[in-house]
Amino acid sequence: QAMLAVGRVWLGQARRTAGRFSFHSPAMAPVENPLAAILKPEGVVVIDGGLATHMETLGADIDHALWSARCLQKDPAMIRTAHRDYYAAGADVAITASYQAHFGGFSELGVEKEDALNLMQSSVALAREASKEATSPGSASPKRLVAGSVGPYGASLHNGAEYTGDYPGMDEEKLLAWHRPRIAALLEAGCDLLACETVPCLMEARALMRLLEELRFPAWLSFSCRSGTELCSGEAFEEAVKLAAGNECIVAVGVNCTAPEHISSLVRICSSTKASHQSVIVYPNSGETWDGESHNWKEGTATKDDRFAEMALEWASLGADCIGGCCRTGPSTIRALRRALKRSGDPKKRRLQE
Repeated sequence: QAMLAVGRVWLGQARRTAGRFSFHSPAMAPVENPLAAILKPEGVVVIDGGLATHMETLGADIDHALWSARCLQKDPAMIRTAHRDYYAAGADVAITASYQAHFGGFSELGVEKEDALNLMQSSVALAREASKEATSPGSASPKRLVAGSVGPYGASLHNGAEYTGDYPGMDEEKLLAWHRPRIAALLEAGCDLLACETVPCLMEARALMRLLEELRFPAWLSFSCRSGTELCSGEAFEEAVKLAAGNECIVAVGVNCTAPEHISSLVRICSSTKASHQSVIVYPNSGETWDGESHNWKEGTATKDDRFAEMALEWASLGADCIGGCCRTGPSTIRALRRALKRSGDPKKRRLQE
């Protein structure tokens, strides 16, 4: 209830009209940064790993237009279990199972729009419940956050467009309208911040930033990249970070679902270009490649957990202060990451010494 009240203060007032959300928010309301409150002694906030990856390990069939969001209706207990496993592994932040939640996908399951919105909201409650379950009886509740996942429009196409930025027939206005009810549902559910993630192009980034300014709500903005300098669309990553630097609501900017080999270069660009109020967030995939047509991961050499954690220490030394994993990483990856960070100490102090 407390978190819901905080969310409504930031939001101002949200109301549904004829099945759509409209917003009335106080002009220039201050935007707080929830990530700043949970920085660990190691100087890094640990984000969770691939939720869908772990759910598949637990037995979920998510080859559907909704992907992991399908389980919001089919098996919510599995989502809660997956979140709990990540918290138990050492994650400070859970990203909700709403990444690919959209009305078209829910309609395929016979779910009406109003019920779909309720299911999107339930993703926040499941993550909160998991945090309680992961806390030992009698122990003080650790500081943990729930980030409402706002996946890109391309994910709803179910053809890998989130890794190309190829959005036929879409423009900035249409993207803003498409994202608005999904984001409203997450805010009404009381998430701590939004995770606007796997954004492949500047057009979608602009739409999301306009919506965040409208709502005056904190979010991170993370891009999918095809190299150490480019978004998946081919646009310059540096331009994307510059764009985000002008938005007070973006409290962290960076990269996700990108091969680990590109992250150091991208962190350098981000650290030197971002605004002073922003953290650098990175949660790459394991290095395997998704085939959007066959809906399979292409065979290749995945980054092993210990190597991933070793690379993460380098990312932290370059300025990343929010680190986790994305597709094909699991609780064992996050456990290795947390262990490595505890051994290494505060990367900020190491940078000063260097």
